[in-house]
Amino acid sequence: MRKSKKKNDKNKSSFTRGLLHVIVTVLILKASVIEAYNVPTGSMENTIKVGDFIFGNKFVFGIRTPDWIGIPWTNFGFSVPFTRLPGFDTPETGDVVIFRYPNDRWPGNKIGPLDPSLNYIKRCIAGPGQTLEIKNKNIFIDGVEFVLPEHGKASRLNIYDKNYKETYVFPRTMQNRDQFGPLYLPKEGDILTTNTFPIDQIMNVISLDGHDVGLSANNKFTVDGIEKDEYKCEQNFYFMMGDNRDNSHDSRYWGMVPENNIIGEALITYLSWEQTEPNLLKRLFKIRFNRMFRLID
Repeated sequence: MRKSKKKNDKNKSSFTRGLLHVIVTVLILKASVIEAYNVPTGSMENTIKVGDFIFGNKFVFGIRTPDWIGIPWTNFGFSVPFTRLPGFDTPETGDVVIFRYPNDRWPGNKIGPLDPSLNYIKRCIAGPGQTLEIKNKNIFIDGVEFVLPEHGKASRLNIYDKNYKETYVFPRTMQNRDQFGPLYLPKEGDILTTNTFPIDQIMNVISLDGHDVGLSANNKFTVDGIEKDEYKCEQNFYFMMGDNRDNSHDSRYWGMVPENNIIGEALITYLSWEQTEPNLLKRLFKIRFNRMFRLID
């Protein structure tokens, strides 16, 4: 009887250790290699639709250590310093990228702070050192047209006139979502001055680099309380847009995405169901099998 009890205790202990190993392995993979994401908005339709569940590669652009510790699937936790290991690639024009919302608080930013703990999925339109311009809803990168992706959406029946000034467009020197730019995307080491860059963009960069930014009495910008005539960019910046160009809240409104906020690249849709059905059980009968296991491009 004693031997049987000891054997049962040993089996329970082995099972517990094995379960802990599995949990730790899954958490390590989730934090560093691959993670699942649910898409709640239609800004990337029809490349990614509401109700799609996707896997993202967190390894390709460099593993980013966790910046938040807390209870999973809740808002209970706290932010921690993070670092990024060297990656095998960097985001390029056309990549579908997963990133943290660039929640900066530069003076003049009238877009309310969104949840910085959430991950966003958009297409990288331009990267560091490139110049973006939008003419009549057509996008040009360094003068070369970036064609709307195969499953993207952009109505040709509703194009804003170049003289129309849209509220909240970023920077404020731009006109509107369909007539935008030219806008240069700063790269690490670039020297920004008010003679060559919009003041909104400079303050956006400084804030996203992690500094306190403001305007002095001389209408110059300040970095951590010190008045400056120029600022040296500390990281690379990217311009993100949704494939559903008329219904996407993106870099045209809230600014650039810093390299530090890049998490990974969208890979594949592993599950998809119709989200209009409020009953969770009934959703099982509305699985979109034709969208499952589709590569995202």
